[in-house]
Amino acid sequence: MANHPNQSLQLAPAADGSLTVWIDSPGRSVNVFDAGMLNALESAIDHIAATNRYRVVLFRSRKPGCFFAGADVTTIAGLDHKDAVRAIVARGQDLMQRLFELEATTVAVIDGMCLGGGLEFAMACTHRVASDSSHTKMSLPEIRLGLIPGWGGTQRLPHLVGIQRALQMILKGSSLTARKAQQAGLVDRLLNGHDLDAQLGQLVGELSDGSWNAPRRRVGWTSRLLENNAIGRRLVLHMARKQVAAQTANYPALLEAIEAVRRAFNAKGLGYEFEREAFTRLLFTPTAQSLLSLFVARDRAKKRSTWLPVEQSTVERSTVEPTTDRGLTDGAITEKETTARTDKSLACQRIAIIGAGAMGAGIGALAAQRGLEVVFKEIDERAARGGAERVRELIAEQVAARRLSASEGQAANELCATTTRWDDLSECDLAIEAVLEIDSVKRDVFEQLDRWLPAHASLVSNTSSLNITQMAAATRRRSHVAGLHFFNPVERMELVEVVRTEMTSEATVTQLLNLVKRLGKTPIVTSDKPGFLVNRVLFPYMGEAVRMVAEGYDIVTIDRELRQFGMPMGPLELIDQVGIDIASHVAGSLAKIQLDAEVPAAFLRDMADRKWLGKKTQLGFYRWGKKRLANTAIKRQPLMPTEQFDFKTDGLSMIQRRLVYPMLNEAVHCLDELVVTEPWMVDLGMVLGTGFAPHHGGPLRLIDRIGTRVVLSNMLLLERWLGRRFAPADGLAIRAARQEAFFSTDKVPNPLAWESNHESRCSTES
Repeated sequence: MANHPNQSLQLAPAADGSLTVWIDSPGRSVNVFDAGMLNALESAIDHIAATNRYRVVLFRSRKPGCFFAGADVTTIAGLDHKDAVRAIVARGQDLMQRLFELEATTVAVIDGMCLGGGLEFAMACTHRVASDSSHTKMSLPEIRLGLIPGWGGTQRLPHLVGIQRALQMILKGSSLTARKAQQAGLVDRLLNGHDLDAQLGQLVGELSDGSWNAPRRRVGWTSRLLENNAIGRRLVLHMARKQVAAQTANYPALLEAIEAVRRAFNAKGLGYEFEREAFTRLLFTPTAQSLLSLFVARDRAKKRSTWLPVEQSTVERSTVEPTTDRGLTDGAITEKETTARTDKSLACQRIAIIGAGAMGAGIGALAAQRGLEVVFKEIDERAARGGAERVRELIAEQVAARRLSASEGQAANELCATTTRWDDLSECDLAIEAVLEIDSVKRDVFEQLDRWLPAHASLVSNTSSLNITQMAAATRRRSHVAGLHFFNPVERMELVEVVRTEMTSEATVTQLLNLVKRLGKTPIVTSDKPGFLVNRVLFPYMGEAVRMVAEGYDIVTIDRELRQFGMPMGPLELIDQVGIDIASHVAGSLAKIQLDAEVPAAFLRDMADRKWLGKKTQLGFYRWGKKRLANTAIKRQPLMPTEQFDFKTDGLSMIQRRLVYPMLNEAVHCLDELVVTEPWMVDLGMVLGTGFAPHHGGPLRLIDRIGTRVVLSNMLLLERWLGRRFAPADGLAIRAARQEAFFSTDKVPNPLAWESNHESRCSTES
């Protein structure tokens, strides 16, 4: 057999009688199980089984930081009938079982991410070894797509790590570091990350001569009591069902996963058949379809071509330097100068952060962790010292959580500097201001940045609602000005809104998209309109909740109802978390464009004036302490009886309908006004930016599920009852009249994409 079963694998026999199978998905940054990879692995296993001359087989990846990222989700999302799904799952199960049954000792060498089908592949090997580095993570994340592991994960994992740990990993999609995986029994040996070849050579020798015994998993007496007998396992499974009971209506995969794990202990081996059928059933549930659509949208958003169809890299550009006194010439920068930006100048390496408060420190700390030099500019020495300490604490938290190694944390700290001088920013490629949300303050900052930064540098605001165009007017490089709206906390929130004005150049947008990618975030490009996308859609929901409190509705009940809808927290708790002063400021900005928004804006302003700022002052809509209680000091009107209207069935309670419909309507307004250009952008932004119930897929997909005519009818009733702020958006009325959806439900069938035959196994990918 050739050493290249196809471009996905390369086989490298060694003089010691071992074989290394190099995994390398062509044209991708990570390894995935697609048709070519499955063909190659099947061919390689055929070869290993037929020759029977290899004592030890090592499976290694050529992709830095990745063993396997799992299955090709885009292909799975495109399948439109159950027979095709069963065929894919059965093929994967068969591949893993044949790997498991090989006479040779097989070793998965895990250096980097090992996810989903990749971990199922590793579990089918005789042994697993892993590099003990911060980028090595192992997980079965299928539950986050509304699915369960389908290639034997629910059957093999419980026997390797125990039923309790397996349920935790599968039901939460949580990941293990290499060290925790070793402690759990999933990994047999840790590698130190340096000179892997030498360590693997020693391992092969030990496996070949039988001198190495894999360590046994350490099991405490309580685990032995619960896991080594049928009664204990039934108790563990019963408790697992109780823990997920409140979520199963929205996430049916949870109960299916528990049942699959239960069947892993069936002596007849029927669990694989159940796993296969459950995966097939789940793929066509509304939850899985919504979550898969979000996965595909996230992948689409990360591609620069999505936002910039015309690439700028072929344009020859030169860089303009400021004058010797570090200020620009008196006149405005010429058009030639504003577009004079080379690929080198677009590649940020040194950035300035203006203001090292919570947001500025978070952005800068993340940038330093990603290898960027960061200069924090503060107003005085005291603020600079406080900012530096804040950054050090953020980096230390990442080290403590083992998201960074100690050496990586030290390197990040060394990349950070603080200053009180504007001229210390003269070599920065980009500046992000994170100062007070006051127009005049931000304009002053932009004037200084324009004066002191190089002519090629972009000037960026992290504002959540203020007008970027007005900030650009304070500069002579308006094409270099844009917004990067990060969400708090920066290290955890995935979304970044890239805000472009009508003057922002494509080169500037390109630079910002590159930066967002380097920071590991997902971008949504929006136009420069009040609230951009996320706050614009979110505020009517939060504002309506404030109104309902003023009308006498119970605070706790409001939040509970929205958590039941699927939001990560209720709207009033969210306002307390964000800060009532910040919410009040956003409300004031949006009151200019949203009907009747001045009522909740005034209510929030009154709370802010009382210093009821939410969690940061321990008092807002709630009294925050050991036990969170509603703030009974808030003045409210007696609750009036709800008027009776014949609302059409939409699956929502009256409180949910009153709060969710404003979001749905505003989402349509954003699409009508081209805040973003496509429905999937709205939905992805709201799910990543606010946690909008992921199982619904986003506001516009929820409208499609309910039906545009039903939503329109209910909106009109809400308008009659509550006023003009519920007036339906034009786009909703037009689609309802045409009986159109925001998303096409048609799928491109691809039933043969994963099918195999003997001839195709050895073919070369095109």
